[in-house]
Amino acid sequence: MYHGIISEGTTGAPLDEAVHNARAVVRASMLRLRSALPQDVVIARGLAAQQRVLALDVWQQAYSVALYVSVRNEMPTRLLLHEAWTSGREVWLPRLLPEKAGEMEFVRCSEPDALRPGPFGLLEPKAALPGCGPDDTAFRPECTIVPGLAFDMRGGRLGYGGGYYDRFLAKGRMRQLTGLCFDFQLVERLPLAPWDKPVHRICTEERELCP
Repeated sequence: MYHGIISEGTTGAPLDEAVHNARAVVRASMLRLRSALPQDVVIARGLAAQQRVLALDVWQQAYSVALYVSVRNEMPTRLLLHEAWTSGREVWLPRLLPEKAGEMEFVRCSEPDALRPGPFGLLEPKAALPGCGPDDTAFRPECTIVPGLAFDMRGGRLGYGGGYYDRFLAKGRMRQLTGLCFDFQLVERLPLAPWDKPVHRICTEERELCP
């Protein structure tokens, strides 16, 4: 018997129960593997992956970049943020919208002192800074670095399940999406949903993939 469910807080067509369960298995596995990484390994692999991003033409040619602030054992972004700020790039960082479940905005952020603790232990731009939604013409990053729990060889991305990036990316305004992850988070094929937005390239500590 078919069981349809709306999964992960993302609006859209019902997701088959088998696909939903398969996604949950991948998430649990990746979270377990990532949590087991020692901090020195996270730092070393993170530096290698970020250096691959810094070598990309799309990064080197971009004035405006959208990034994320890593948390816990997520693939680090400290080097990218430092390079973006010191080189004078326009830096956009996400900020969750607590009054709108599963939604976020991006905020132009010129320095690390403009960050403060937000939900889920994340550092995000201060509330006083103006934010942009996906339809705002001021928000046009030329390079976007996207987090994820897993990516596949075709550029498929599996997020954490809250739907924040899914909703934002669905507008199609963000160009040159680059997934950033540890190499073990890159799998042959993911159980994707219709709303999962693919990325244009993926960087890990071991390789760059352009699906």
